[in-house]
Amino acid sequence: MTSSGESVGREMTLLDGDWTSQQAQGLLDSLKINCGVPDWKPEALKRLCEWCSSHQEDATTVQGQLEFIAYELLHSFKAVGILLKRAETVEEAKQAVQPYVRRLVSER
Repeated sequence: MTSSGESVGREMTLLDGDWTSQQAQGLLDSLKINCGVPDWKPEALKRLCEWCSSHQEDATTVQGQLEFIAYELLHSFKAVGILLKRAETVEEAKQAVQPYVRRLVSER
């Protein structure tokens, strides 16, 4: 993690879901999210926008995107969330979330 406040905030959101710092880092590294509209597939962007709208979050912020991802991993993609919680290293976490990342991220 860098010394920027955003990086700490990003980690804290994921750690609130009972993930370790290694698990959170693996997920963040895989998704490569940042401020603005993420480079995700249209159907994933639609889910993000709808979820953020109904939960008073901003889909263009890192915070809103992380809240959405945490929700999906705890509810809609439970198997991936379980695999992520079993990961002990950043590399294991990256491998665990690959099926979820492939569903979100546009391949360009």
